[in-house]
Amino acid sequence: MAGALVSKDAGMNWRKVAQLTLVHVGVSITVLPIQSTLNRIMIADMGFPALLVGLLISLPYLLSPIQVMMGAWSDKTPIWGLHRSPWMVLGGLMAAFGCYGAGHAIYCMETDFALGLLAAVAVFTVWGLGVNIASVSYLSLATELAGQHSGWRSRSVSIMWTAMILSYIVLGILLGRWLEPFSRETLFAVFGGVWLASVLMVLVGSVRVEPQASGRTVQHSADNPVTAIQVVMANPSAQRFFVYLVLVLVSIHAQDVLLEPFGAEVLGMSVAQTSRLSSIWGIGVFVTLLGGIPLVRYWGKKPSANAGALVAAAGFASIVLCGALGTVPGFMFAILLLGLGAGLMTVANLSFMMDMVIPEAAGLYMGAWGVANFAGQAIGNILSGGLRDLAFWLTRDPIVGYSVVFGLEVVGLFIAIWLFRTISVEQFHRDAEVRLADVLAVAGD
Repeated sequence: MAGALVSKDAGMNWRKVAQLTLVHVGVSITVLPIQSTLNRIMIADMGFPALLVGLLISLPYLLSPIQVMMGAWSDKTPIWGLHRSPWMVLGGLMAAFGCYGAGHAIYCMETDFALGLLAAVAVFTVWGLGVNIASVSYLSLATELAGQHSGWRSRSVSIMWTAMILSYIVLGILLGRWLEPFSRETLFAVFGGVWLASVLMVLVGSVRVEPQASGRTVQHSADNPVTAIQVVMANPSAQRFFVYLVLVLVSIHAQDVLLEPFGAEVLGMSVAQTSRLSSIWGIGVFVTLLGGIPLVRYWGKKPSANAGALVAAAGFASIVLCGALGTVPGFMFAILLLGLGAGLMTVANLSFMMDMVIPEAAGLYMGAWGVANFAGQAIGNILSGGLRDLAFWLTRDPIVGYSVVFGLEVVGLFIAIWLFRTISVEQFHRDAEVRLADVLAVAGD
């Protein structure tokens, strides 16, 4: 009887999958308007350096170490008897308000650059803190609710990310429609709509999704980022996986700042047209998210991730070619190809990532992988912006700067394929059980 009650009240079910999906989508949709519309406006229309734009967009990601601290701290410390959902709500609301403020802050930079930059740093930081806090909370909760049932883990991951990509497709189409013709007032109204949708999803998704804490067993005491990182980095398999995640995400996301400006500066596309590029990418990701689940089961997680990397590399190479030829339809097909590869990599790597945790420290390890995720995006955004600006300054040819970045992304994906073959889930678990106790014993002295 007790076991049945625990399973019913504390375990995963379809209602909880739906609620966690709402939270995930609510947080994720705050990213799209910033990385598909504001980046293009700032670089192609306002003439800001791509490095500056990359730094602003990366400010949230540079705060990602808070995920390790939050994950480790919430593992042990309940609020109102709950470990995760209060932080899901707080983080989600911060992300929504930060996104809304970002649309206004960039226009302050036109009238008073110093004041506007200060405002932009503030709102991007609020957005980034919110995304970090919410992400580690709902991913940790999903892992805990699924427990040792790999079926629920794979279902929850696939549903959450499939819904997110569908929301990207729909939102990208709506952005393209609502921003034509483009005006500042229209942009503000669109960002207000995104704020409202995000807040509603986060609040509805967080209600009664987490069981009350009772008899919780936690086997770590990583109360600060330094100790938490020591715990993770003491495991050689975790070290390699961390580096692999960073490299993959740099290679995939270095284009986040540049695709829309590339379409504007090289191919002459409008704001509405470049805002729709996220929908094309999303369709590709959606196709392989759905088709990737049986492929991962048939091929395995590593071969599937490597196949996705090869397809994504082909997409980047095609983008460079389309820029040289000046073909917009070819550019859109290349983005679709990029989305297909990214989707397959996502479903395979996320499934692998959820295997790279131990139940007694789920928040700690999910926080570490979250740091890798955001660190990769931050490095990619900053490097891509700087390299684009440097190449343009040297050659005065826009296509050269973009082509350098896209070419380096291809190289990074091939290196990631080589590194992935050295990582073993079984070895990770063997090392984690031993080293977790060892490191924390030293840290407690």
